[in-house]
Amino acid sequence: MGASLLAAAGCVDTEASFSSAAPDTVSASEPIFDVRSVTLDARNRPDSSLLVRLRDLGVTHLTLISFGWQERASSTEIGVDTTKGWYSESHAGIRTLARQAEALGMGVILKPHIWVGGYDEGQNRSEIGFESAARWRAWEANYRRFLMTYARLAADVDADVLVLGTELTRAATERPGFWRELAADARSVYDGPLTYAANWHKAYTQIRFWEALDYVGVQAYFPLTDAESPGLDTLRAGWAPHKAALARVHERTGRPVLFTEVGYRSAAGAAEAPWTWPERDDGAPPDSALQARCYQAFLSTVGQAPWMKGGIIWKWHPPSEVEGPTAFTPQGKPAEAVLRRWFTGTSRPDPSPTATPTAR
Repeated sequence: MGASLLAAAGCVDTEASFSSAAPDTVSASEPIFDVRSVTLDARNRPDSSLLVRLRDLGVTHLTLISFGWQERASSTEIGVDTTKGWYSESHAGIRTLARQAEALGMGVILKPHIWVGGYDEGQNRSEIGFESAARWRAWEANYRRFLMTYARLAADVDADVLVLGTELTRAATERPGFWRELAADARSVYDGPLTYAANWHKAYTQIRFWEALDYVGVQAYFPLTDAESPGLDTLRAGWAPHKAALARVHERTGRPVLFTEVGYRSAAGAAEAPWTWPERDDGAPPDSALQARCYQAFLSTVGQAPWMKGGIIWKWHPPSEVEGPTAFTPQGKPAEAVLRRWFTGTSRPDPSPTATPTAR
């Protein structure tokens, strides 16, 4: 990252402070897996240099999230507005970003989400569900309308992957027939690969419609260890049971695995509870070195599996919109150098994530 972007991101150094460290023991002589993506979260139109930076990082795809709006988990109505929202969410923004990405040799993944109001009251998309068949049918009709809006957009922008849904645990596990029909509907207008983004916690093993899709999609916030300051070997060992479970699902379904989200806060506790949002945690102190080790552990273990299609990093912002020091983004932090090495396949030593940066 150039000096001006580092300053905007709140950092003045990433690689220089780590250049004397020993290399990782795992070679990265060629780029890791096929889909090397980041979720781009942009309130406003980003400068073109942002996409150039991502291309040079080895990113192959931008993942763009659009939203449908549901008042409560028990509601059947889903609001769809393709004009509002942040730049990376609106139809106009998605179309422009897709053109810019294509010009740089990158693709686009569309990943629609349902946003349930009242999150602070315990409402979340995984709980969407109903006790009557009539209400299920009403919600499914509205969800189909929402998703087909983005299936047509995926066709228009020639997206490389369309995600049919994200973390809709109850709907996905209780209504597999709906998702098979939805996949067929989506394929009637969009001819690219399909997946569904299932939660890491049991949900992905319980999905019964993977055969209708092209990839097993997993929101990969797997806990690795409760150690206070885990080393790289401990983090790698933490992946062992998850890797085995993922392999079993791959063998059962015959589908490659795509991590539809994978990410770590740059904060203490990132390996124990990767899903915790910075603004909802207990004030954990920043720890950018731990974030980098977590990425290195992921890429050098499950990232090496032959059944891995790829991973979508959560997440990336324009420099002026970068969040605080414990946020998920790896940009301007030691984790960015780790991603560059594995995403580009450079053979030079990786800056050690065990060192301490000169500034954040």
